[in-house]
Amino acid sequence: MRQQLDTTRLKQELRNVVEEVEHILAEMPETNVGPVAEFKARAGRRLHDARTRLDDLEIQSVERVRQVGKQAKGYVQQHPWAVIGGASAMAFVLGMLSRTRH
Repeated sequence: MRQQLDTTRLKQELRNVVEEVEHILAEMPETNVGPVAEFKARAGRRLHDARTRLDDLEIQSVERVRQVGKQAKGYVQQHPWAVIGGASAMAFVLGMLSRTRH
C-alpha cells in the first residue's frame, strides 16, 4: 500500500512538472527561426512523449489494481473460512493490544 502511495505521489509530481514546463513553453516568445524555435520544438516533443508515458503508466497501474482485486476476491471466495479466521485472529490481537495500553 505504501508503494502505491509513493507511486501515486510520483506520478502527480511528474504531471506537475510537465504542466509547468508546458506553461513555460507557452510563455516563450513565438519565433520560427533560431535556437529558441528549435529548443521549443524539441521540448514540446519530449513533453508530449512524457505525458503519453505517464498516461500509459496510469492505465497500467489501474489495470494492476483491478487484477489484484480480482485475485483477492477469488481467494476470499475459495477460502472463506481462512479469511474469517485470519480476520478474527487480527481482531483478537488488536483487542488484546488495546486492552493492555489502557
